[in-house]
Amino acid sequence: MSALQQLLEPVEIGHFLQDFWTRKSLFISGKGNRRFDRFFSWEILNDLLNYHELEAAMRLAVDGKVLDPQENANFLQHCQNGATLIIDRVHKLVPELGRFVSQLRSQIGHPIQVNLYCSWPGKQGFRCHYDTHDVFILQIDGTKEWNVFTDTFKYPLKTQKSANFQPPNELPYLNCILEPGDVLYIPRGHWHYALALDRPSLHLTLGIHGKTGIDFLEWAIEELKQQESWRQTLPLLATESPVSLSQSIDTLIGDLTKYLSHSDMGDRYRRHLQTAYKPISGFDLPHQVGIDIFVKGIDTKFKLSKEGAIDIQELEAENGYKITLGHQEITLKGIPKSFVRSLFSADTFTGNEIIAWLPDYDWEIDIVPLLTRLVKERIILVDR
Repeated sequence: MSALQQLLEPVEIGHFLQDFWTRKSLFISGKGNRRFDRFFSWEILNDLLNYHELEAAMRLAVDGKVLDPQENANFLQHCQNGATLIIDRVHKLVPELGRFVSQLRSQIGHPIQVNLYCSWPGKQGFRCHYDTHDVFILQIDGTKEWNVFTDTFKYPLKTQKSANFQPPNELPYLNCILEPGDVLYIPRGHWHYALALDRPSLHLTLGIHGKTGIDFLEWAIEELKQQESWRQTLPLLATESPVSLSQSIDTLIGDLTKYLSHSDMGDRYRRHLQTAYKPISGFDLPHQVGIDIFVKGIDTKFKLSKEGAIDIQELEAENGYKITLGHQEITLKGIPKSFVRSLFSADTFTGNEIIAWLPDYDWEIDIVPLLTRLVKERIILVDR
């Protein structure tokens, strides 16, 4: 089951994307199944507080305001007085959660950040507000009541904060109580607030920072910076200039139209989104140093990396393939298409299967160096 389906279960992905994504909040009951306990717990929280330096990641909120970071040193006292404890980017601190986020990021193609919220009975950390990104609320422990209202400003960007607007003067279109294992999806721009009920509440906020048309244009600008005509100084406004500013702008607009109309523009941006992401947990020592890879010889078992989307481009002129995984990029030459198809369609495989896929290749001379390179480049992993 994919990471996104795990998040939405039992709602079908297609139904969610068609009717709810960026449009409307959705409450999903876990039906009593504490399915997110593997991601977080009170025990994990205490381990983070006891054994990690969290000053940069910690925030405290009281009555809708975030306290000065200097107050974090006295976080326990503030919690005793009802402050909401927040730990940002907690997915970088908890391996199981980090692996899930990597798989989800690979599937959806947009950046993700997970924050932890710890609230106390009867307390409301933040006033009614909206976020500039889509969020999934994963209830870990305790109960929390949520109210979600319609948006008053469609699709706000990062700089268009809710502090600059007034919440709607109407009843919420969704009121729900989250219990452990429940999920609440809130689109960006939709006003909301929450109140912990009779027990302390732990929840994870999985924020999806979806790319927009503005992001696409910013990427295109970076691409255009490589072209001399776009780096050239525009004409002076002096009437003596041989070419007027208007003529120069018209020429650039024509060039821009041709550039944006290129048939592979969408595919190039898709590849950019895939390669712009650095996997959270892609290390596997000592194998990636080239040591102890083939302890079991041809019976060694391998698996594809799940830390990012793998993109494969055929290089017909070079008789090879360019393999991209996040920031990693390698070129494989002189290997048959059937091998590439078999390799990247299998979740796991053994040395014996590789031999069957490459019947004309020698194990020691050809296959071992090939697999070693793929392991060292973090494309495949030794399955322990």
